[in-house]
Amino acid sequence: MARYPDLKTRLAVAPFLGLLFRHVGEPAPLIELLRNPDYYADLGVCIVSMWVLWEYNHRVIERLDKRYSWLEAPFERGVQQALLGLGITVLYVTLVSFVYNEFIMNAHRAAVFNITVVFVTDVPVSFLIFLSLHLVYILLRVQQEYEVKLQGLQRAMPVPELKPEASARNIMAQQGKALVPVPLAEVAYLYKAKELTFLRTFAGKDYLVDETLEHFENTLPSETFFRLNRQVLAQMSSIQKFTSDGAGRLLISLEPSFKEEVFVSRRRTPEFNGWMREVAV
Repeated sequence: MARYPDLKTRLAVAPFLGLLFRHVGEPAPLIELLRNPDYYADLGVCIVSMWVLWEYNHRVIERLDKRYSWLEAPFERGVQQALLGLGITVLYVTLVSFVYNEFIMNAHRAAVFNITVVFVTDVPVSFLIFLSLHLVYILLRVQQEYEVKLQGLQRAMPVPELKPEASARNIMAQQGKALVPVPLAEVAYLYKAKELTFLRTFAGKDYLVDETLEHFENTLPSETFFRLNRQVLAQMSSIQKFTSDGAGRLLISLEPSFKEEVFVSRRRTPEFNGWMREVAV
């Protein structure tokens, strides 16, 4: 696969470069050129030459990319690219300009035509055009090499081990105006009443807590706590038994007992059963 997927760019820009190449140093007005059939022959040769030279330089650059790195061997790479790329380009333009103007189109040229003027304009202009193209390819290649080198350094760097966050061991609950830590092992379940959240211990004590049931559902260890419904989040040890109500729901018996019946909905019943089988010893 080509390192420079620029085929569409070459197809679009090469004709423009050919047009530019043809008109550099041309004193005749455009309207006069358009009436001259030789102008279209010149334009065709210029466009084809730009495409051929660009394609040639493109392949030279890709082959040199496989042999020399701009970051590790810039001198060797620069010399090779200058000779094989720009050197052959200048030689091609010189040869084509001479053969085309001196032999093919000589009979159509005016008596005042001077081949020296062609060399004075064609060779420097073609050199500047392809020197600019080479600089663009050099910048692209250096960027690619930097990215590859950076990726290699990143892969070589040791990945620091992330220490697991310590699981919460207590829940801060309100006791009057004070806050008291309630160990998780003593929490039977948390429940919602009148938009407030309470904690009930296995000893039957109730505490008010600031956080919501959703907060505890997301932070408490899922292997020991399960959201039974919108009102209750229970620890497994508080679940004494559960029975089906015949409609697909599960009726849960909690200890300490809850003042209302606690159901697991039919939709969450499979998840609850899976949790019980996974966690239960």
